[in-house]
Amino acid sequence: MNIQLANTLFDDGVFSALYKAGFITTKVFTYREIYLWIEAQTKTRGISKNQAVLEAEIKFGKDERTIWRALNSFDENN
Repeated sequence: MNIQLANTLFDDGVFSALYKAGFITTKVFTYREIYLWIEAQTKTRGISKNQAVLEAEIKFGKDERTIWRALNSFDENN
């Protein structure tokens, strides 16, 4: 799924409705937040994606593989 589609579904309340109905878990919301945070860090601070991933590990309390998994979930090529 690309991030534009995810943002549209989030803004339209589709993700929230799916979560309330039990079709998706909170992982979708967490992964989206991680993806958006890393993109913001790389654009505003000019740091590399690898550096942003290392910082995200601390900020979100997740391991590096989970951070990369979150990024790959919303890859622009999907």
